[in-house]
Amino acid sequence: NIKFCKNLQVINLGSNPVDAVPNGLLQVKCLTSLALNETNLVELPASISNLNKLVQLDLRENVLETIPQTIGALTKLEFLDLGGNHLESLPQNIVHLANLEELWLDGNSLKRIPAEIGELRRLEILDLHDNQVEFIPDEICNCAAMTHLTLSSNYLQTLPDNIGNMKRLEILKMTHNRLAELPASVGSCTAMTELHLGENDLEELPATIGNLINLTYFTADKNRLLALPNSIANCVQLSILTVRENLIPTLPTEFSRLSSLKVLDVACNRLNYLPGSYRDLELHLRAMWLSDNQSKPLVDLQDDHNSEGMPVLVNYLLPQLAPDTEEIDGFGNTGMTSEEESEEETQSPPPNYRESKIFFDVLPKESQPLFRHPTPTPKQLKVLKANRTNYLNQENGANAVNARSRDYDYESEPDAAPTSPLLENGYSMGYDRPAQQVTTYTNPLSSTDVSISLTTGHNKNELHMDTNRGVTGTAL
Repeated sequence: NIKFCKNLQVINLGSNPVDAVPNGLLQVKCLTSLALNETNLVELPASISNLNKLVQLDLRENVLETIPQTIGALTKLEFLDLGGNHLESLPQNIVHLANLEELWLDGNSLKRIPAEIGELRRLEILDLHDNQVEFIPDEICNCAAMTHLTLSSNYLQTLPDNIGNMKRLEILKMTHNRLAELPASVGSCTAMTELHLGENDLEELPATIGNLINLTYFTADKNRLLALPNSIANCVQLSILTVRENLIPTLPTEFSRLSSLKVLDVACNRLNYLPGSYRDLELHLRAMWLSDNQSKPLVDLQDDHNSEGMPVLVNYLLPQLAPDTEEIDGFGNTGMTSEEESEEETQSPPPNYRESKIFFDVLPKESQPLFRHPTPTPKQLKVLKANRTNYLNQENGANAVNARSRDYDYESEPDAAPTSPLLENGYSMGYDRPAQQVTTYTNPLSSTDVSISLTTGHNKNELHMDTNRGVTGTAL
């Protein structure tokens, strides 16, 4: 029995069909590392407190719905992974895990974070992404040792105003939330190297963001930004800057000072041109994305001047065209009422809207409208094919008659002129006597007979066409 392994320190049962923690395992008092990830574990027994020497506990990807309060007895625990479970709340006794450095809670159904989490003064990594959290308590900013904070894919609308107390914070991930404002105190997190703010509701960024002198990676895609603060140019270590799918009409000229910038993504904004000072960026840029339709990372820019006479850079991808609708929730919804959308449709297009100059004059006249006919059935297709064959036979017969009419001796009939009258059905019968009266009507594709009577000043010629037997009648 495993309980007799008194000196056993590490047990890894990950990815095994263990739906319950063996009782004998809970009696191995020297255990320092226990991995029960991906074991379909339904419940964590309260007797887990017996393993008070545990340093690492991995319970990821199970079906746990609760964590017992006795987990607070694991005072030596430094690593706790509860990600990928069905947790809706955390035990308050988690505050007793004074040595905890990494806490992984991603992929659960957490709606709130207990304020007691701020007592974890040694906590360095906290991952809460993919939950249902609507509020972050201010006490979390007491975790002075925090270096990585991931809050992506939640329902957060604000961040604590005192987030600047996290002086050691290096990575902050806030993508896919409902953040409407970024606290100005974020500028005090001077150790920050990565700031991810994509897919939120931000309309502006605080000028204090320029204090993040160690920032190397900044993303704010799919927001409502109307401008970028000039102070970002102070982030001289910035390597990647991406603000695609916003409402930005111009970029700060000061960005030319970003000598470490390698990737600039400003596609799908409202840019008409780039500042002329961006020529300096071309020296070290590896990619500048101006459009989703861009075929290569870098495109040629031409020198020009704007309406104020300032030097600018232009390209065939500029000005950027405004989208028809501005997506807000990722599903194409604009967030406007039907009345507001109707009013917006009647407004004049934006200044940088380019109207198409290509026209195709192929529409039928009003007197000849197009009609939409249903797709023919196989049986109907056979009939159409047969009618077409009959029609071709009629044409061949008519051509033969025309050939014979051209041999007519017009010298003996001076009243006959070599004319080619156009019958009412639109088909020419070749050279013929001038007809004073033409009586004809039948669709050439129909199965009925066609009778044509041509009356001239001397005699009467008759032509009888039977669609089933070809052409018969007297010669013209």
